[in-house]
Amino acid sequence: MATDKLTDNQRAVLLAAARSANLVAWPMAQTLKLGKGSATIVAKGLLKCGLIEERPALGSDAAWREREDGRRITLIISMAGMAAVGMGPTGQFEADDSAALAAPPRMPRAGSKLAILVELLSREEGATVEEMAAVTGWQAHKVRGVMSSTAKKFRFAMVSRKVDGRGRMYRAEWSL
Repeated sequence: MATDKLTDNQRAVLLAAARSANLVAWPMAQTLKLGKGSATIVAKGLLKCGLIEERPALGSDAAWREREDGRRITLIISMAGMAAVGMGPTGQFEADDSAALAAPPRMPRAGSKLAILVELLSREEGATVEEMAAVTGWQAHKVRGVMSSTAKKFRFAMVSRKVDGRGRMYRAEWSL
């Protein structure tokens, strides 16, 4: 689907998902005033065009549908959907989308454990899994999982290297 053929509702859904911290496109904003049936039609149209995609629902994500095995599925914006609303690969809106120019880069909520984790990863020396676990109170396996999803969500590359006397060190490399 050409981006000039997006309906106002489809564009609004994509912009809201692109600006959200977890890229979720379901449920749709109440300001659209779409009934469940209309919202489903908009979602199916975006799915068909590849502008949004399904993924397992995490935590408190709203479920778009449930699989036969009971796993909840939600909808997130795809890379094609990001491009359709003028969001570049670095997570910044392109200059040709005037509606999106005011959108600041997404970052975790200040003071949250996720913000602390991103701060540790952003330091020049980086951090080890053990250091991140000690600061956040999370177990090591959760730290590793959150690091992976955080790198994708906030669009940075994760660099890892072994440091003598310290162990494996992880650091975020932000693209400009």
